[in-house]
Amino acid sequence: MKQCYHTIIKPDLHGSFVGWVEEIPGALTHGRSLDECRERLRAALQLMLETHRDEARQGLDTSCIQEAIEIEVPEQQQFASQMA
Repeated sequence: MKQCYHTIIKPDLHGSFVGWVEEIPGALTHGRSLDECRERLRAALQLMLETHRDEARQGLDTSCIQEAIEIEVPEQQQFASQMA
C-alpha cells in the first residue's frame, strides 16, 4: 500500500538541504544534496511510521478492532493557498 505525504525542503546557507514531513512531527533530516535529503526523508518517515505503529499495537487484545481509514485531502487547494 502506498501513502502520500508532503515534504518541505529548504536550502541552507552552506549549500546543504534541510527537509521535514508536514504530517509527521519529528520526521526531519538534512542532506548534502537534494537527492540525499529526499532519500533521508523517506528513511526517516518510514522509521517514524513503523515506530508509531509498533507503539500503538503494544496494548492490543482480542477486544480491539483494527481497521484502515481513508480521508480525502484537497492537495491542490493546500498548495494554491500557500503559494498566494
